Amino acid sequence: MRRADHRAVEKIDFSAEPRLTALPSPLTVHMRVLHRACQNMGGVEQLADYLRLSKGLVHRWLEGEDVPPPSIFLKVVDLILPTWGPEDDALAQAIAASSPRKKI
Repeated sequence: MRRADHRAVEKIDFSAEPRLTALPSPLTVHMRVLHRACQNMGGVEQLADYLRLSKGLVHRWLEGEDVPPPSIFLKVVDLILPTWGPEDDALAQAIAASSPRKKI
């Protein structure tokens, strides 16, 4: 997976995208994650294409009119998480090793 950097985000042309008139306050976690994924992917159309969904449906989620199903939301979360590396494996193993075990 390719992560966008700030320079790539600056090149996004949002002129063709429908404008959000007023976002609900506060933004939900679903909306925040979806907005970040749009930034990383290069726009709503790219995110919709990646998810194989309509732009209209993605816009409904972005605007807080509805929430994506859990399976779709987890795919979007994967888009915004940093890449998992060896350091993460080591930390996960250390956390698992420190977990209290139930005594039988």
